Amino acid sequence: MFNRSLSKALGTAAILALGCGQAAAAEAVVVSSSAPGFVQGQLVADGQALRLPDGANATLLFANGRLLRLRGPYDGVPGDMTDSAVSARAGPGDDRFMQSDLGAARALGNPLDAALDRALAIDPSVSGVQCVKAGSPPALRRPAEPGLDRLTLQDMAGGERAAVSWTDNGPTPWPRTLPLADGADIGALRPDGTLVGTLHVRMVGATGGAALAVGMASAGCAGQIAAAMAGLRDAMVPLDLFLSADRGGGPAYRPGEDIRLLVQTDRDAHLYCYLRNARAQLIPIFPAGAAMSARVAGNVPLSLSGDRMPLRAGEGPADLEVRCIAASRNLDDEMPGRAAAFRPLSEDAAVQLDRAVSRLRETEVASAHLFLKVR
Repeated sequence: MFNRSLSKALGTAAILALGCGQAAAAEAVVVSSSAPGFVQGQLVADGQALRLPDGANATLLFANGRLLRLRGPYDGVPGDMTDSAVSARAGPGDDRFMQSDLGAARALGNPLDAALDRALAIDPSVSGVQCVKAGSPPALRRPAEPGLDRLTLQDMAGGERAAVSWTDNGPTPWPRTLPLADGADIGALRPDGTLVGTLHVRMVGATGGAALAVGMASAGCAGQIAAAMAGLRDAMVPLDLFLSADRGGGPAYRPGEDIRLLVQTDRDAHLYCYLRNARAQLIPIFPAGAAMSARVAGNVPLSLSGDRMPLRAGEGPADLEVRCIAASRNLDDEMPGRAAAFRPLSEDAAVQLDRAVSRLRETEVASAHLFLKVR
């Protein structure tokens, strides 16, 4: 179980070793991010500067095999950060800087190669840019749409055709009679000749590992690389949660002003948020009622206040606190006040909340706190 509270810190980087590719360029791909504006599978160019707000995290995979975890506030060029540079910035006892060789992860097998192998299996019925390893024809996954167990693949420029079929849910090999080339458009046709989808093929020269992942991102294979990075993230990066206000860190409001909060998780999760008011009462603010699901989509900024569920500063000076908890599974039966949105809970609700979180087993949990002032 991971139970981590995000607090103010200087820019932090943890460098981790992973199965290396051969490329040396400081290009990278986003493995995981709780920071708004960073999309999983996004390419980070060599020399590109990144800015992370306080409390947000991002994990990058470089073409040379380096896995770098950044913790906001951060403003710099991550490609310039070598192992020695991170070590120099980390003073004795500074737990904001960590290095690990991920020996335990390697003992379970290489999660990157496994994730890439799954992502490189193509569903020919889905249109879009698809990456293929040069010299290694892809496996074809059975289309999810019912009735598509037989298809004809056609080179849209040359007209060459080849039939493919599936007898079970396992993949089938790419037909040898239909050569692949970079930039080729391959149509998938139903038995009656109607077009189901068109693949735009991109050939990636790297044979595997991090260089292949970055090459796929550079080639624009967004769906494949996002799926691969999700697999790597789930294997190696703990659940993360970012919470902020529209006025940045340490926000202050005048009495009666609207309070706008933003929360984002780095993967699909179940979210529960509470406000501690001027009377130290705990008030559930998300989900906004028993009928509303606690499940939120990863990498998607979520506003905790709006026309349907407004949050406003009280009429007098106060110190407020917002606490959000994200979990890898549904906690509706364990979180206090699940059916009492926007109503103050009993005096021991905070104790109940802490007890509920501490008792979780086999569940990833991330938490974030934000302190607000009304003046």
